[in-house]
Amino acid sequence: METNTAKWWTTKVLLALLALATVRPAAAASSLTPDSFSADRVATDSLMPRPLAADSMAPCTADTAGADAVIAALRDSIGRLNRTLASRTAADVPAGPDSIYRVRTGRYNRFWTHLVPRQFSVQFAGSIGLYSLGVGWHYGSREQWETDLLWGYVPKKHGSENHQTLTIKQRFIPWEIYLGNHRRWSFSPLTTGAFVNYIYGEGFWKSEPSRYTKGYYGFGTSVRFHVFVGQRWEYHIPRRLQRIHRSVSFYYELSTCDLYVVSAIPNRRVGLTDILSLCAGIRWDIF
Repeated sequence: METNTAKWWTTKVLLALLALATVRPAAAASSLTPDSFSADRVATDSLMPRPLAADSMAPCTADTAGADAVIAALRDSIGRLNRTLASRTAADVPAGPDSIYRVRTGRYNRFWTHLVPRQFSVQFAGSIGLYSLGVGWHYGSREQWETDLLWGYVPKKHGSENHQTLTIKQRFIPWEIYLGNHRRWSFSPLTTGAFVNYIYGEGFWKSEPSRYTKGYYGFGTSVRFHVFVGQRWEYHIPRRLQRIHRSVSFYYELSTCDLYVVSAIPNRRVGLTDILSLCAGIRWDIF
């Protein structure tokens, strides 16, 4: 008799834990029909141990109300425990310091993200080397501003020795016109800006060497300041074909530097073709 009672209580506790793990919402419970309740009851009763004698279930039936009360009390205790843990967890996270930390880390991430190059370019000629390679950034509400950092190279056959150049270029695009209904091509009728070029190599200096009379040149030959104007055509790659780049641009620019302008002003024999430099290039936009 005691063995059957212990088995019955063990089964009751296991069913209670299973009911807590798979508890249904009140709305779902209210939708149960008497037939489904009966089916569930039959499935539950099938798990009960079969009594050996008819009078062996009498003590179990008498203690059913007590078992239900224990299960209800257990559910209430678990509910209060969950609410207590949730309130303590929310109280342990202060709003002020956490918000300050998130703001600072967000600014830090945005700063380093903005330093990632967004475009690559290859240029031919243009007073910064016969060949130039560089990275750049575009920004602004319409991406109308661009900054490029270029490294240039002048082969020995085009000079006394191999020269290298470093250029920082700032570009402004006032407007852009889309061509066609698909907006695959766009045209920039005006691109303008300025750039600073530094030349590495023999024969170029920041200040006059001692072998020249003081004031003979009056300026350094290694650093040049340029202004330019140009035009650009851009092809916007369809999304389904984008792999690394989102667009490809073809451009040309006419530029001149401070040394050429200063030399041309007092000398009427110097024309525009003598002080202007033409370049052509390709640019790839990553994002």
